[in-house]
Amino acid sequence: MKAIITLFSALALTLAIEVPLGAVLIKRKDSVIPLTLINVLTNPALNALLTVIFWLTQSHTVYYITVVIGEIAVFIGEGFLIRALCGIQLKRSIIISTITNAA
Repeated sequence: MKAIITLFSALALTLAIEVPLGAVLIKRKDSVIPLTLINVLTNPALNALLTVIFWLTQSHTVYYITVVIGEIAVFIGEGFLIRALCGIQLKRSIIISTITNAA
């Protein structure tokens, strides 16, 4: 139960930070729903993967390597999704994804 609460807390925090910031950077009010959907897809997927990796390996080193690789994959993937769903140029969507994920 604690793990589920932690996953939902991480998602809520991500949504509270990334969606408003992304909407401001995209400069379109209609980007809120796509940004929310993107984060609802990527955040739980990465956190579930990290949970499973740590559970299987019990290795902090493997966990942190997975965090780095996973975050890189997420910001690139989110960049492509932002481009597709919000109709902006790929370079700009990757920059927005990088900024929102860094926040």
